[in-house]
Amino acid sequence: MREFRLDNRLTQEKLAEALHLTARSYQKLERGVHQPSATTLALFLGQLTDQEILAFVHTFGKLAEAGHSEEVA
Repeated sequence: MREFRLDNRLTQEKLAEALHLTARSYQKLERGVHQPSATTLALFLGQLTDQEILAFVHTFGKLAEAGHSEEVA
């Protein structure tokens, strides 16, 4: 989310508003303190272009695989 926000020159407050979050809640998401809800994730994906969605899903898949490998080990 942070990379998208910076690439699009958005403030945390503006992206938080688009995601229907408080600025403080968004800051916690960006720092990894909290995980996004399904609704927040859907709203975020709605902000992305098709190419950005594909890149996001690809990266998310790699992270999920890495997390699964750590659980198995």
